[in-house]
Amino acid sequence: MKPIAKWSLRLLLSTLLIMPLSASARSEPHLPTNEEMFSWVQEVVERTSKFPQFRRMGTPGDAAVRDYIVSKLEEFGYEKVEQQEYDVSFRHYESWDLEISGESLPAYFMRGAEYTGKKGVTGELVYVGDSIDPHADYSGKIVVFDIRGQATPGELAHEISDFVYDPNGTLVPGSFGGKAGAIPINFPVSYYLAADQGALGMIGILKDYDSGTNKFYSDPSARLHPRVPGLLMGKYDGATLVEKLQSSTAPLSAKLILTGEIRTSKSANIVAALKGQFTDNIIVNTHHDAGWIGGVQDGSGIASVLGLAKYYANVPSNFRKKSLYFVFDGSHYDWNYPMGANKFAQMNPEVIDNAVLAIGIEHIAKKFKAVKGGYVDTGEVEPRILYTPPNKHMLEITKQAIVASDLHDVIIPRSGALVMFGETQSYFLNGIPSYSLISGPEYLFLADDTLDKVANDEFEAVIKTFIKIIDYAQYTPGDWIKHIDR
Repeated sequence: MKPIAKWSLRLLLSTLLIMPLSASARSEPHLPTNEEMFSWVQEVVERTSKFPQFRRMGTPGDAAVRDYIVSKLEEFGYEKVEQQEYDVSFRHYESWDLEISGESLPAYFMRGAEYTGKKGVTGELVYVGDSIDPHADYSGKIVVFDIRGQATPGELAHEISDFVYDPNGTLVPGSFGGKAGAIPINFPVSYYLAADQGALGMIGILKDYDSGTNKFYSDPSARLHPRVPGLLMGKYDGATLVEKLQSSTAPLSAKLILTGEIRTSKSANIVAALKGQFTDNIIVNTHHDAGWIGGVQDGSGIASVLGLAKYYANVPSNFRKKSLYFVFDGSHYDWNYPMGANKFAQMNPEVIDNAVLAIGIEHIAKKFKAVKGGYVDTGEVEPRILYTPPNKHMLEITKQAIVASDLHDVIIPRSGALVMFGETQSYFLNGIPSYSLISGPEYLFLADDTLDKVANDEFEAVIKTFIKIIDYAQYTPGDWIKHIDR
């Protein structure tokens, strides 16, 4: 009889590996409940709310939440939990004000904008709408600009995806990111253009954020390199200012004040490991810093990874073929995005060299509709994107896991269809097969990211999905996981 061809044997083994994981007869440890995991979010938010800078990187709130995460991991039985420290530098804003004709108007600092000093800067206001005229001269003027949001229609889901799981029919009729989305479409490039054309400063109106907030603190996607001072106004206060400008018969001047300093401090990645029998590693991560109290961003990610860490701490070691590294990154908001994951790679080269899979979890969010002064709960989950390694076997097991766990309102984008976001972007760019579960509600970078925005009944579905994926990966050769065939 002729020897079995290598490809035939591979096909046979692949078929066996893709069989539903429910076929495994081993008993499983207690799965943390939705209520338990949501209580961890509550505890993170409670600690964060005690600090004026919340848990922005390098601040006391950041340190307090790191200590909390360490205490939870030790409670789960992890004997060696590391805080791998590194230096951080950040712009601290002390005071800000927008004054017109002696009246102070509601405003908030643009993250990354240049300082003015205590005396501020004064200039004529010029309203330019939502685009910068490339031929205009803004010398000595303060530009008033409409910052526009963006959202992706749900009907595009099937066009960009290898898989869509929408059993309730709520994803496709809606949108990813509500009305405004998490990241503006015409900012911050407009800030740099205005500065290049001589502007003394900028006032950005959050025109599509219907809650009316001006408290926007973005990660590097809308953060600024300092050129000129800038402040943000909410939609309705901004509309009042524009009306005043357009009805005035004479030019209006404003004083813009933005004071602060550059501070240096420490942040850290929290690392807890469960050693496997072989050299291959699986990294499971999220980030712990946030611009505000951060129920969704990223209290929900912290709770999800804690849930997985607790579960696997109770799995007998003889079932663990590959080592598991649970990593809670800091400094997600740094220019070196994602700084925490980048630092982990630099500080743990032996882990990275043997990594065959990275999993990132962020933003377990409810879908809310923004209205003047607040939000209305739609009763739905914010649509989520699950970036998946470009491997047919991993795709098939992921589809099985999603359906079995009822992780609804989720898409798996085609390879290259969307830019990967999240902490695992760092590993993806370094050739490690990577997952990233993420969503982008429009309140993500706003002070409106409060506890009520967390999809507290979705935690079990999230960690069940990844338990199935991790268990499959434990018994799959690393070279197979790394194989690119989709």
